[in-house]
Amino acid sequence: MNTYALVIGAAIAVFAVLLFKAKGLENTKWAYPIFLGTFPIYYWVFAVYASDYAALLEELMAGVAFLAIGYIAYKFRSFATLLLLAIGYVMHAAYDFYHNLFFVNTGAPTWWPELWIGGCSDWRLCGVLGILAFQKGACRLTTGSGRLRRWHAAMPDPGR
Repeated sequence: MNTYALVIGAAIAVFAVLLFKAKGLENTKWAYPIFLGTFPIYYWVFAVYASDYAALLEELMAGVAFLAIGYIAYKFRSFATLLLLAIGYVMHAAYDFYHNLFFVNTGAPTWWPELWIGGCSDWRLCGVLGILAFQKGACRLTTGSGRLRRWHAAMPDPGR
């Protein structure tokens, strides 16, 4: 177990959530979906770096699911798509945790999964998205806070 990777991963997760809050990115519809979509790209770069195109093909097939979830969450505005995005982060955590069992990507550093899983960044982001989803659902049913109303209003209506 790489303790340094665990600590750095936790610090990155806290920094990402605080940065999203400070910059108001959690109020945009694109930030969390794009963030999820960037995760598989790292494994693709690692495979290309190692010139392991069989691993690249496997990583591409697995990574398409995260890109699809990110696209769906970006394109459609609903309580269900926010929950789907949160599930996407949990799926990525499981993907990192089991990555070395299912894939042999010689370009990926051995500490890479521990950086993201051990630091629980996916779990923290999933928690934040789950909270936002339930608050957004509650905002629709009640008056909600001004911040959530602005976030809800900033997302385009898919019916238009």
